[in-house]
Amino acid sequence: MWEELKSLFKHSTIYSVSGVLGKGVGFLMIPFYTHFLTPADYGTLELLDLSVMLFGLVITMWMNASIIRYYYEYDDTKHRNEVVSTVLLMATLLGVVSASLGIVFGKQLSLFILKSPSFYKYFWLLSITFFFSSLNGVSLAYMRARQRSLWVAGVDVVSLILSLGLNIYFIAILKTGVIGILYSSLATISLSATVLTIAILREVKLAFDLEKLKALAIFGAPLVVTSFSAFALNFSDRFFLQRFTNVSTVGIYALGYKFGFMMSFLVVQPFDMIWSARMYQIAKKPDGTQLFSRIFRYYCLALVGIALGLSLIIKEVIAVMSAPAFHSAYRVVPVVALAYIFQGVYRYVISGMYIAKKTARVGGISLATVGVNFLFNYLLIPRYQGLGAAWATALSFLFMAALAYVASQHAHPIPYRLSSLFVPVILAAILYIGSTRVEISSLFLSAAAKASLFLLFPVVLYLVGFLDRSEVDRAREAAYSLWTRFGWGTAAAPER
Repeated sequence: MWEELKSLFKHSTIYSVSGVLGKGVGFLMIPFYTHFLTPADYGTLELLDLSVMLFGLVITMWMNASIIRYYYEYDDTKHRNEVVSTVLLMATLLGVVSASLGIVFGKQLSLFILKSPSFYKYFWLLSITFFFSSLNGVSLAYMRARQRSLWVAGVDVVSLILSLGLNIYFIAILKTGVIGILYSSLATISLSATVLTIAILREVKLAFDLEKLKALAIFGAPLVVTSFSAFALNFSDRFFLQRFTNVSTVGIYALGYKFGFMMSFLVVQPFDMIWSARMYQIAKKPDGTQLFSRIFRYYCLALVGIALGLSLIIKEVIAVMSAPAFHSAYRVVPVVALAYIFQGVYRYVISGMYIAKKTARVGGISLATVGVNFLFNYLLIPRYQGLGAAWATALSFLFMAALAYVASQHAHPIPYRLSSLFVPVILAAILYIGSTRVEISSLFLSAAAKASLFLLFPVVLYLVGFLDRSEVDRAREAAYSLWTRFGWGTAAAPER
């Protein structure tokens, strides 16, 4: 059990570090981009990114998840390699067709998306980039299936450094604007895809299996619907806010949402990257269902603990980082963080449907959740504005997690204890609400008081019986191991 947790923690941390590095550099580069690009340039890039994202959901989303699932369907290397090679050949075919159509209809796409045919060269570059991106996605999915987290993180970091260097060169030195960023993206993704594809072909060789392709397509097709639904869940509230309030409210909400979204790229996404491969191995073990239940308990604890820490300090963080007009953004952060706790739970409990190959149910749940989300947005945003949008997101993800739990229990029963989620959430909510009732003018004293509340969280969990003595001992031993490993102390090991 503890070895599984250590392995999941190690790989999740590696993925998280690369994600944090990318987001951190992105924040630091904001002044640079705003100096050399106009608001119109930003709007153009946003529309281009959005268009490619939606197109990618249709063309390639099903392939990457299918690789990981069917890689662990087989125990022998030959069949596993056939899965990877089959998808790689399919990605090449779809990439070539898509790129060709994008080049041929570049002017029509430019007119439809950017309201002018004069930007057709943007779509030429995007089309070629999409071809390489398809190959790159398959290669990274293969690495995730092999649980090569260091390779994936390394590729991300090298790509980030190369992309930043090229962006600075094209924008600051050549002053090429939007097309310079597109050139930078093409150069980065083509180099990454070429190197990774050659390396993977040396391992798996070329092979094609039509029956495997059919199985992969049947498994992955419903996930396209899931991806569209996730897109709607994350972006629809902005359109409702714009409709019922004003642009300023959208801006303040967007800032707060960005901080709350840290829950996703710090915890949910890194864990999901390793869990999506590891869960199939665990499911084959004799005690697999018990391991699923125990890991769920600690995963929920990590989600809630990080959300509580973020919620406690966010008011001071936003006050330091933003102008006074944006300070009210902190109000939506705890609710958005709660939403991503529920999203993390959803991503975990759908494991049963993936294991049982019932992905059609995942697509149905996603569609139902989008409908509920639109309803919540319509009811809550006109009255509560940004806070209403945050609660609409949180309630939608809770609804989604509940449906996924019920459906997964029918597909592949796992004895989850729901108290693993709701006990920490309730206790964290009490601590957070308590922190809002006390106003301390000193920033230092306020931060110290909130840090004390955060440290009180595990104590309260122990007092109410959520944590038992053996878990406390394990936590103490792990903390001591980290303390001594980094040379911070040499005291004797803690006694039980």
